[in-house]
Amino acid sequence: MKDTGVIRKIDELGRIVVPKEIRKNLNIRNGEDVQIYIEDDKIILRKYQKMLSIREQALKYLCKLNKLTSKDIVITDLEKVIVTNNKEYEDKKIDQKIIQLINNRKTDMAYSITFENEKVDKNYLFVPIISEADAIGSIILLSREDISKEDTLFINVLNSLLSMELY
Repeated sequence: MKDTGVIRKIDELGRIVVPKEIRKNLNIRNGEDVQIYIEDDKIILRKYQKMLSIREQALKYLCKLNKLTSKDIVITDLEKVIVTNNKEYEDKKIDQKIIQLINNRKTDMAYSITFENEKVDKNYLFVPIISEADAIGSIILLSREDISKEDTLFINVLNSLLSMELY
């Protein structure tokens, strides 16, 4: 745990102000949800990420749907890979291009993508995951072969299943 040296008073309604520097470091914007929980004798505040709340469900879908394709599937939140069927991509941070694709909310298909400064020379199909009008992550299919119509359908079905889990 990193000590910031900041001490704040709790007001009569039980509120505290999280310093701007901490919010900036954790990329917490005004109006975003924060998860609060207790660990031993500590109160922990953590940026809430919907995608992490459905990680297990995404893994179940991926295990079942993995039988339908031999291609790599990567599911991300806004920062890193949270579920994949290829350990090569596990827990890797996503690069700025993927973050921009998520924020632009557009499907993309091209060649070569980067995870944690490592270029992956494969065709990819990128689909953003949208929940309650928020872009919260992505599904990326990676393949040495061309992306087919079936691949597109497969990823869109997976996206629909995950999106339904978030409501």
